[in-house]
Amino acid sequence: MNTRINKFKTPLLFTAFALVSLFTSCDNEEERWTDVKEDATTEIITDRDARRIVSFKVTNPGENQAIYSAVNNLDRTITVYLPSYYEYEYLETSIVVPEKTTISPAATELIPVFGKTPFLYTTKSADGSTAVYTVKIVIQQPQLILKELSTETSTFTVQAGGILNVTGENFIPSYEVTKLFAVDAQGNKKWQFKQYNDGLDIFNFSIKYVFGTAVSDITLEPNTDYWLLMESYNLSVKMKYPIRITK
Repeated sequence: MNTRINKFKTPLLFTAFALVSLFTSCDNEEERWTDVKEDATTEIITDRDARRIVSFKVTNPGENQAIYSAVNNLDRTITVYLPSYYEYEYLETSIVVPEKTTISPAATELIPVFGKTPFLYTTKSADGSTAVYTVKIVIQQPQLILKELSTETSTFTVQAGGILNVTGENFIPSYEVTKLFAVDAQGNKKWQFKQYNDGLDIFNFSIKYVFGTAVSDITLEPNTDYWLLMESYNLSVKMKYPIRITK
């Protein structure tokens, strides 16, 4: 009987020692932690500028496809990124300002895309203070490229009243915005060519033009150097080498 008790005596003593050690360890661990109260946080709330423009968008494409513009209320600028394929001459807008703030001119006034002077808006808050915003229009149009008709050693000739076939890259498929001129050495426009039926090939960027009048009415001088200048919406490019007109 005594023998059986002695067999379990050592494990029982070890277990009791382990439990005492565990509790002691926990007590010591708790004593190491010190509860430190954080410093108080003060939230600073500032009034927002009542003269600001909350949002600005171009609505020509329709309300669902409106072009939202970048409003910088620090620099007082509105930057409109306009894809060239829309071919807009004027922009319709929708503008949001804070309650009791007014804007002049009104959002219903059209903005000219190619205005000679910057288009400005003036906002006025309820307390009478004002801010002036400048509209910047950035037209996203790829570089216009013309393939030369002449070379350094050979001058292309075209008979007055004939057809000019111009090739290149990134033509906008519209005769209203893609125009061709003959200019002199000083860059002065001497003749505007007219469209030739539906001669614009939008896949190969090839476009046909004619003189658009009777041969007797063409004022370009024969055997004189002229350069072809293409204007396409926001861009213009002139051929490096001249051409000549024959009658």
